[in-house]
Amino acid sequence: MARPVTVTKERILSAALDLVRSGGPSALTARNLCTALGCGANAIFSSFGSVGGVRETVRKEARELYRKRVGTGFSLNPPFKGFGMAFIWFAMDEPRLFDLIMEAEQQPASFRDYVDSYIGFKAESLSAITGTFGLQEEDAEMLYYQLILVALGLALTCTSGKSPLTIPQVSEILGKNVRAFLMVIRAGNDEREGFVPNTGGGPGGEVDSYVMMHALIGQNHLLQELRARPRYIQDEEWAELERMLRNSCDLTPESLRQAHPGLTKGDIRAYILSHLQFSVSEQAILLGISPASVTKARQRLKAKLLP
Repeated sequence: MARPVTVTKERILSAALDLVRSGGPSALTARNLCTALGCGANAIFSSFGSVGGVRETVRKEARELYRKRVGTGFSLNPPFKGFGMAFIWFAMDEPRLFDLIMEAEQQPASFRDYVDSYIGFKAESLSAITGTFGLQEEDAEMLYYQLILVALGLALTCTSGKSPLTIPQVSEILGKNVRAFLMVIRAGNDEREGFVPNTGGGPGGEVDSYVMMHALIGQNHLLQELRARPRYIQDEEWAELERMLRNSCDLTPESLRQAHPGLTKGDIRAYILSHLQFSVSEQAILLGISPASVTKARQRLKAKLLP
């Protein structure tokens, strides 16, 4: 008579990690676990309660491995670049676990919120940046988020398998980006103008805003439609416009209200439409009010936003 299979929590966790490593987060199912372990579902549920419990434990184990391996990058020289290298190397070496760790459990309010919640190592990075480059806290934080964006893009490129990179290539790219951002931070406005003249801007000289908004309008179906044929905006369509606000300037209705508690829903909508560069006459149609009411609403909004 065959001896019964002993299924411990450790064996279940080990099998779950192997499943994620080989097939990604979606491979972690009760059926696959039972097949890998040669047991029934009761053995899994009695130890973890559900497959969701297994997934959460796997995520914690993966994050612990991530912290140990990526944290060693700060022992390299320079430490901040070492951190970036270790971050990308972990993604190259453990692509499926990396995907699981970086998978947002809910929509973050901003890119910074996402970085703080899922990337981590902010305090260590700021200490490394200020110690190596002698930057003030504000500039150090800017460099941190800019380089995280570069490193995350490189890491996701590696995990996708569409454009594999080598460690020497990663090192070169990170090094050039660090030097480029440091030049921008330390250079004066006149020196920056010598490299990239600030010409060809839109209304009011807001070059970046003007170019960005027109790029957004060219890519987003709803904005294209509202620009070409202005009409009253339905309630369910405001969520899309709020998403455009967040993507274009890292602002949300919640963050606006937090910064300016007196703002109403109408104020938020007026802010969004103004930010998206709709004219007074267009806003009147989009909001279903008169142009004079739009002008008054914009004046009230401006007064509320002033410190």
